Amino acid sequence: MKAPLRHVHRSPAQTKKRVQSYSTFIYKVHKQVCPAAMRSTDLLVSLQLVLPRLVLFRLVSSEASRLSKNNRLKAVTLQEIDAAVTIVQKRLSSKAAA
Repeated sequence: MKAPLRHVHRSPAQTKKRVQSYSTFIYKVHKQVCPAAMRSTDLLVSLQLVLPRLVLFRLVSSEASRLSKNNRLKAVTLQEIDAAVTIVQKRLSSKAAA
């Protein structure tokens, strides 16, 4: 015979913190910093041959936000964006080689 189950007191359900996507922010900053690079050959434009621009910005923004969370920062800095671009570039080049 099974033992009776005890009632476990649980705290009320807490609402999850909303995780912000930085893809639009990265796109706007990149557009302001170098508007000519949005049309010319650039790292992001050269990678655009592999992936569409929106998917690429989504990959870079998710990677940058992950790096900022790991560094316990509230905002994404240029350093995280640069690191995210290199990580995404390495990931895409390794997929292309395989």
